Amino acid sequence: MIIHFNLVNKVSKKLRIQSISLTKEKLIKDYDEKIFKKIITHKILFNLIIESHKKLTVLMLIADIDHHEVILSKL
Repeated sequence: MIIHFNLVNKVSKKLRIQSISLTKEKLIKDYDEKIFKKIITHKILFNLIIESHKKLTVLMLIADIDHHEVILSKL
């Protein structure tokens, strides 16, 4: 999962969660595996609840993902 850095600022202040530096930078890839010039350097961990299904400790990579706030993916 990837979350836009602007949304992380709002969420982290409200939930009092800090971002964590990655030990190794990651490149963003498009759906067709094209690599963007944007690099991911931080992640955030938090609890996510969707329609009463609880998944603890969700990892979200923080990036500038243009027109999206969150991109959900199956890893």
